[in-house]
This record gives sequence, structure tokens and C-alpha cells, in this order.
Amino acid sequence: MTLIHLRVSDAETQKPVPVRIRVADLLGNSFHPLGRQQFFLTQPHIAVGGQVAFENKKYYYIDGACEIDLPAGVYNIEITKGERFHSVSKNIEITQGQAALRINIERKTNSPWLNWICGDARCHDLSYPAAVLEGSAEGLDLVHLLVRENILPGTDAVDVSRILDFSGQEIAFQKFGCSLFVNTLNHHSFLGTIGIIHSHRPVFPLVSSSSESPGIWSLVDWCRQGHRKNGLITWVFDAANEYQGEALAALILNEIDLYEISNLSLEDNSPILFWYTLLNAGIKTKAVGSSGKDSNAVFLGHPKTWARKQTLSDMPTHLSWLESARNGDSFFSVGPFLELSITKRTILMEVQLIAHDLSPEDEIELVIDGKVITIDRDKSLASVVIVKNLDPSKFEWVSGRVISSRNNKPAVKAHTNPLFSTSAKGE
Repeated sequence: MTLIHLRVSDAETQKPVPVRIRVADLLGNSFHPLGRQQFFLTQPHIAVGGQVAFENKKYYYIDGACEIDLPAGVYNIEITKGERFHSVSKNIEITQGQAALRINIERKTNSPWLNWICGDARCHDLSYPAAVLEGSAEGLDLVHLLVRENILPGTDAVDVSRILDFSGQEIAFQKFGCSLFVNTLNHHSFLGTIGIIHSHRPVFPLVSSSSESPGIWSLVDWCRQGHRKNGLITWVFDAANEYQGEALAALILNEIDLYEISNLSLEDNSPILFWYTLLNAGIKTKAVGSSGKDSNAVFLGHPKTWARKQTLSDMPTHLSWLESARNGDSFFSVGPFLELSITKRTILMEVQLIAHDLSPEDEIELVIDGKVITIDRDKSLASVVIVKNLDPSKFEWVSGRVISSRNNKPAVKAHTNPLFSTSAKGE
């Protein structure tokens, strides 16, 4: 074995930067940085942070530098740092006696991402340092960690110790250009689950059920407490829970601000298809993307929500993200950039869909009242601008999405919030 001092630097500043890295030999065997484990747990709530196992590959998060034991040979190195940087994937030969390896990662030029703020609306069980390290490595500006009650493994005991981390409207921890906020996840066993972001105080109880007088503690009570000083309420939709009746009512009554999407599948009972059902029922709900990360089997920011920067230059980044997300001036993505806007209103409504960072296998689609229209494009190009004229008397809402199939199962890679026609109710 040769001890290699590995450093990954921003090509522009030549300073080390947090990244997600994978080092493997040509047979696919992974090698881990010193201080990390080759084998780690991927069950929820246990030792979460610093590494991810995904699709039979192991990834590690580093702050830009690490030491790693490597025998002489050829290795494939994968490095990513979110959408604002070009990813690195190349084979590198390590020679006998080599002591150091230096790799640069380059920022994208003329990037559309520069006018947008990136956040993950919900994760759990990460420490402060792990949350901002992973957040920065995944290109996140903001991470929202929501405290919830956990049952300790192998016991009936409830762990609520993370409530001591609550920061509400203040930054709990900031490093590497990533800010962490800690708020609460409030769960009712049959009325539904909500995330409360940017709350002025913790909202209790974190868990309620029929045995605890649901007439006293309901979702609307929680929503109104969270809204008292401009909090943001998300509906954490659970396709396995056939009830969630009050969450739906609260959404209709605007007690809930956003519908959360963490599962990007398009299979039956997917949150995205239920979102379309809500929109077709006339419920003009906006969506927010979140990873819901609570284990080492999930990437933070998968998906992430990109919110447009507010025009007020002195508005703090987290408040700009909050208000743009609340207003639906955002999209969620696991890679591509996607922006849908109205460019002209006459008898017809002209809409423009802009997409960047596309892969050849990606399909671009417009979704109009739940009906999907696939857009023809030159798949050798990574960017496209599409302009369509729509008759506002013939539709209620339109949205854009990018999909890709894996194992013959289509899944969304990016999705805009909907635009509503001038003829839609309430417009």
C-alpha cells in the first residue's frame, strides 16, 4: 500500500473544496479515505453522514483533502460538487512511492445556476458538520434539518434529543458556503405529516395520535403556530398512508404552503402523480423538492429545490430562497436546469421552457392538465429553448419536466412549478 495525500481544489482559486468522491480500481473495488469505513450502515437513523452507498457504489465526502491507502495501479476517480461545477471522472495511475495526488475541479462558465439559490427542504439525523459538509459537496446553499421523534433501535424508547438543536429562523451552523437551519417535523398518525421551516419557535407535540385527543392537536393547529412569524409549512406526503385527510384540507385552505416531493418515480401512487391530481382538482399547490435523507443510502439534495434570487440585493440568501419557494418561483431537480416562464400574453399565452445540462437519454416534456407532450429536440445538445403558444381557454395549468428511464422505469430528473392560464379559476 502507498499512502496518498489527495487534494481536490477549485481550479479558479486553487483552494481545497468539499466534494463527493469515489476511488475504485478497474474491478470496481472501492477504497476509502483514512478515518472512514469500507463497510458502513445504511439503515435509517444510524451513524448518518460522511458517506453514501448507492447502486452498489460507495461515495465519501471530504473537505477537499484526505489520505488514502492505494497500492500501485490504475484507479477510476469520480468527483462531483453539485451543478455549478463540472464533474470529474477519469482513470489515474498511482505509481510505487507516489505520495500525493492533486486534482482540480472546474466551475461552469456562463452558468444559468448563478441566479438561483439551492436548498434541501428536509433531511434528518445528520450532525451539524456532516450536514454542511455534504451540503457543500452536493452544491447546496441551504440545508433544512427537521427534528423528529425516533424510536431507538431495539427498544421502545423515543429519542427527542435533537430538539435541543432547534434554530428556527437563525442559522444553526455555517461552513464551506453552506448554511444549516434546524426546525421540526410534526407527525399525526392518520391526519398527516408536515414540515415546519423558518419557525419562530419549536411547535409541539412532534407526534400526535388518536389516543392523544386529535381534536386538541391537529395539523391546522401546528400550521397556524408555524405561520405566526412567516414560517413555511410543507406537506410531507406519504403514499403509504391512505388517510392524511386534514393535510389535504389544510392545503386547500392555504394553511399548508407547499407540497413536498422526495420520490421522483412516476409509478402508481407516486407523489408527482398525486400532485397532478391536486392541480386537476383546482388546488393550485406549488411543490418543493427534498431528499428526506435519514440514512447513508440517500444523497443529500436528491432532489434539491432551486429558487430564483429575489431582486432585493440586501435580502439574506435563506429568506430569498424561502420566499421564492413559497411563491412557486422555483423548480426541483437531480441534475438538469429547467425554467418555465410566460413571455407574452395576447389572445394566446406564449410560454418558454429553458433546459440546460441535459443528457442524451433525457426527454423534455410539457405537462398540460396532466397530459404529457414530449418535445422533439437534438439530443446531441445539452441545452434547449422551447417556445409554445397555448390557448388559455383550453387549459388550466402547464408545467415542464425532464424525465429519464432506468431499468425501463421512467423517473423525473427535473420539474418546474405550474403556470396557470388566465382563464383558470381565481385568476
